[in-house]
Amino acid sequence: MRCAILRPMAPLLPQVLRMLFTGRRRRFAFTHQEVPLPPRPDDLNLYIHLPFCRHLCPFCPYVKQAFDRDTADAYRDALLRELDTWRHAWGPVPVASVYFGGGTPSMTPDIIEAVMSRLRCDLRPGAEVGVEAHPLDARPDVLRSLRACGVTMLSLGVQTFSDRLLRMLGRDYDSRRAREACESVLEAGFDGMDIDLIFAIPGQSVGEAMADVAAAIATGAGQVSAYPLIQFSDTPLAAHLKSAEARLPSRRTEQRMLQAVVQQARKAGYERSSIWSFNRPGAPRYTTVTRDAFVGIGAGASSRMGDWFWLNTFSAPEYIRVAGNGDPPALATRLDEGARMAYWLFWRCYDTVIDTVRFRTLFGRGLPGAIRATLALLQLTGLARIDGETIRLTDTGAYLFHLVEQAYTHAYLEKLWAACRREAWPGAVEL
Repeated sequence: MRCAILRPMAPLLPQVLRMLFTGRRRRFAFTHQEVPLPPRPDDLNLYIHLPFCRHLCPFCPYVKQAFDRDTADAYRDALLRELDTWRHAWGPVPVASVYFGGGTPSMTPDIIEAVMSRLRCDLRPGAEVGVEAHPLDARPDVLRSLRACGVTMLSLGVQTFSDRLLRMLGRDYDSRRAREACESVLEAGFDGMDIDLIFAIPGQSVGEAMADVAAAIATGAGQVSAYPLIQFSDTPLAAHLKSAEARLPSRRTEQRMLQAVVQQARKAGYERSSIWSFNRPGAPRYTTVTRDAFVGIGAGASSRMGDWFWLNTFSAPEYIRVAGNGDPPALATRLDEGARMAYWLFWRCYDTVIDTVRFRTLFGRGLPGAIRATLALLQLTGLARIDGETIRLTDTGAYLFHLVEQAYTHAYLEKLWAACRREAWPGAVEL
């Protein structure tokens, strides 16, 4: 019953939470402006965006383009120039994590090797180095190359083990190849493997969603992530579904799928590590931008450092032209304390765990009164439980945040990314 009440509220939740957490009624303004050099961090978390794909999937909203060798070589050089700009500005900074996303990073292992070679002297002992991998790239030569240059974790983009649903998503491999890829990655001996799944695919049943999770767990993967299919208005997905005479499942069906996914993972002994991911006890977690602060390198990469949040241009040719030249990012906004708190709390809710001690360490104060009152209300209604200094979302609370995350995607990310796709250098975007 509570979930049925929460569903109609979903489109309003991002705005309500923004006002509650930040006291902010005016819109966030992103403009093309200089970003002052943030203070030198104690350690650095990096996200590297590699946009190249052999096949452009209709559902993917990320910065991507068809691979060609000359452009990839120029892009590699641009990445190294941008990376060197930060290294020269700050001097040596220990690197705690590096994640390569895309696009299809695994199809350009030479770029990964070049970046890792540049960072080798700065990596902390035990640094996390993760790469998103395509099943067709899970070949012994590619996997050996990635391990040799320091990659410790792979996230394998299986999406589903159903041949019918793979065709629906426009993927270019079958379920047999997906299973073989999982086996190859495990045999290669990485510290961790995440199997990336999609649920709420048009035509998918609750049983098929459960079967995908069961199949992923059966491979022995340390982490299984299952994300809902979210339709962005400026991707080809709508036209693709129309031609296939298919539609996205209802909210109620999607909710039942998520519940089934959670139950299936728990039954196998996996622990929930975010609203959409599950880890075997002791297995390392594959996660990118849930960090307190990070720098994004590459076309379309975003960064959150100090008081600032900014995005690089989404145009690969323009990125290649300006990288390392000291030009301003495509868009940037300065975050006041309330906005920084809201950003941090958003991602902690995504993790389903809020550590109030960590909050005090970061912000030098306890949780603001409005947030404490909200969390108390969540506890009273069964959406959260408080255990000493830690606040944990219950499964119902996690479902609420599942709705918040989707509404946030449409209210903020979709608008921001669409503007950046229309123009390499948007003048301003208000959210």
